[in-house]
Amino acid sequence: MTNALIDNIKGIPPVTRFFTISSVLACLGVTSFSAFPNLYINFSDLVEQYWILRLVIKKGQTIEIIKTVSLAVLGWYRFVTSFLIPSGIMSTNRINALFDIYFFYTFSNHLEAYEGKFKGNFPDYLWFIIICGTFIQFINFTLDAIAGDAAAISYFPHENLLACLTYVWSRSMKNALINLLGLVPIKAYYLPLGNLIIKLILGGPVALIDTLVGILSGYLYLCIQSNTIPFHNLLPGAYGRTKKRSDEGRRVGMTYVNQQPTSNRFDYIDDSIYDKGYLKAPKWLYKILSYPMGTSVRSTAFTVPSLNNPSNIKKGPSAQVEPTTANASGYSWFGGNGAFKGKGHRLGE
Repeated sequence: MTNALIDNIKGIPPVTRFFTISSVLACLGVTSFSAFPNLYINFSDLVEQYWILRLVIKKGQTIEIIKTVSLAVLGWYRFVTSFLIPSGIMSTNRINALFDIYFFYTFSNHLEAYEGKFKGNFPDYLWFIIICGTFIQFINFTLDAIAGDAAAISYFPHENLLACLTYVWSRSMKNALINLLGLVPIKAYYLPLGNLIIKLILGGPVALIDTLVGILSGYLYLCIQSNTIPFHNLLPGAYGRTKKRSDEGRRVGMTYVNQQPTSNRFDYIDDSIYDKGYLKAPKWLYKILSYPMGTSVRSTAFTVPSLNNPSNIKKGPSAQVEPTTANASGYSWFGGNGAFKGKGHRLGE
């Protein structure tokens, strides 16, 4: 039993595994040891640190200045740990934190796994989290600075990042059929819109803004990745001349869902922007992680890795990810058998 549990944990992709386990530990720290102030940071904390540093540098001695600056720098770890605290842990009904962690695990796992958008590439997915996390913190601090004292309720980067993952996943699996709240069947493409409506009803404007921040971060990431400007799809002639589908490369969000193409294309959502291979993890990150660079190739508009080439498949414990069936119950967006089972059909075939 113990070995099976350990094997299942090892089978979780590394970034998803880190966030899942760390979020559980962070929740225990908040509930048992009142560790929230030591794990969370916002714009007000940064302003307070700035004035303290300014006062110490102006009037303090050298040793005191070094000590204050060192403590301030060491406290920057809270930029990372803020992403580990689910918003539900601070509510009266703390079981919501378990749902937050579960949904984060689900969407992150589908993105990071070998059948997902990042094809099991550990450095690329970690780089994606770093970039989107930076966007989230910058947007949150900007909104906090604008709102000032009006921002009486804390924002939660964990909630923002969950919305970001949900948005990116919905664009990579846009034609998958899911059940919103386990009740309403919709295409994955419309999941972010469903999330916004649910957050507004259940959490009010604050929850709505948290979700919008995450969606905006994921949207900016896809804009940079595809080398398109925001609202590119709304511009006249954005797609250029009509091309044969055989001449088109892989696009951002190329999906393999259990849905047979039909002559009626109105129920099928085509991809609109190309993945041009931008925002891959830098070489130094590969070296830090000791991850070989030649074992994983992310598909873009210009590169399609050969399935018969064993060098494109990384072998190891993290590769033991079983195909998901997207089944869940209760407060879940997933439903139906085979929502993630693909048959390998490309657009136009």
